[in-house]
Amino acid sequence: MIIINSEIKISLCFTIRRNDRRMKKEKEKEHSKAKWFIEIFITTFILSMAFSYISNNGVNNLNMVASVIILIVVILIGILFDIIGVAVTVAKEHEFHAKATKKAVGAKTSIKLIKNAAKVANICADVIGDICGVLSGSICYKCKCCGYNSWRQSYW
Repeated sequence: MIIINSEIKISLCFTIRRNDRRMKKEKEKEHSKAKWFIEIFITTFILSMAFSYISNNGVNNLNMVASVIILIVVILIGILFDIIGVAVTVAKEHEFHAKATKKAVGAKTSIKLIKNAAKVANICADVIGDICGVLSGSICYKCKCCGYNSWRQSYW
């Protein structure tokens, strides 16, 4: 009887310790997710404000050709980062392990990106892609206004 009770106590003790460890890991994951959300929110807000300020003040002082070139560059950056975000999301890690064993250039970097696919896709596709989309819209509007004003001044 005493042996059975001690075994039960020991098994209950291990179960409680495992549950405690599991609960700590879950709390750490929740804290990590909240921290990630706050970091991304602040980074997105600061980048958006900075690029908006630069584009509004920079494009107003440029001629139409330079504004269109900047617009094309911003659109291409948005497309490039959207491609990276989608590619990392759908890539299979085991294929890049095979390339890493053959010492292919960029294979180790690819594995790191794939292991953090959710974060990479969030930054590339959502943050940078959306900022480039907003910037291209504002630059396009500025180009339209500048083009319309220069057209009016030349004919009137």
